[in-house]
Amino acid sequence: MSEETKPVPEASPPASEGTDETSLNPLEPVEKEIDLNLLFPDSEADLNALFPDSDIKHLLKSVTKNKKDLHSLKERFIQENETEDDSEEFDTGD
Repeated sequence: MSEETKPVPEASPPASEGTDETSLNPLEPVEKEIDLNLLFPDSEADLNALFPDSDIKHLLKSVTKNKKDLHSLKERFIQENETEDDSEEFDTGD
């Protein structure tokens, strides 16, 4: 009895290192390049040259966004606290 060997299907070829991962998945929106000099206008140095890695750029962008979000939350909590204190002053507490 002779055994037939079936060829093993080859795995898909690995993506070359030069390809962009966003181009592999058409469902994800393509993000434009983050300009750190626009995020930090007071900086004297060229931040894009200092931080060329896209992961670092995304991290810095999210840090600035979170900082803005925290500031707006703080302002909202201060306003809510002031209105609660004002309403307690008028309560007679029978």
